[in-house]
Amino acid sequence: MRVPPILVLFGLVAVNLLNMTRGLVSAAQVKSEPSALHTQIQTLLRTSFPRWRPKQLSDMESDDQQLWLNGPNGKKSPGIAVGHFEAVDELSYAVLLVPKSDPSGGHKIVVVSRESKQAAYACKLLDHAEGQTYSGLVISKAGPGKYSDVQSRKSVQLGLDSVYVEWIEKGALIYYWSESRYRKLLVSD
Repeated sequence: MRVPPILVLFGLVAVNLLNMTRGLVSAAQVKSEPSALHTQIQTLLRTSFPRWRPKQLSDMESDDQQLWLNGPNGKKSPGIAVGHFEAVDELSYAVLLVPKSDPSGGHKIVVVSRESKQAAYACKLLDHAEGQTYSGLVISKAGPGKYSDVQSRKSVQLGLDSVYVEWIEKGALIYYWSESRYRKLLVSD
């Protein structure tokens, strides 16, 4: 049975459109990632930081967006990292907040976690900046392992995840939990 040329052409167009939209679907999924936060955490962030929201892919310049999407965390939000930052048996949520009115007008890096399994969630502010900030600032999770500070050569062996804060193509640091508080290391400059 011979397939009419118009149907072959239609099939090729449909396959090409499907392939072209795959990247767009990934970008849309990244953008909607804040919904991955528990309702309780979303409410806490809105109450604690009413003029701020999690950073989205659309807040980044196009070059930085492409580097993020093509990198190891490309399917995740550039403003939310989930990991075992404070305890092996409890998830914590690191959030890179930007002003709702001007996403390049500052940032706050917050970790939301529980003090104990029964406790309500609480926020810990790790860092903040006011005024113009770099569009390529993103966060992700770094797994347990050995990390060294590029300036002081101090090394730490971590048994928990850490919050990886990166200025794309500029440098990175990690925030890690030690002795009941967050400490930081400059891991790239």
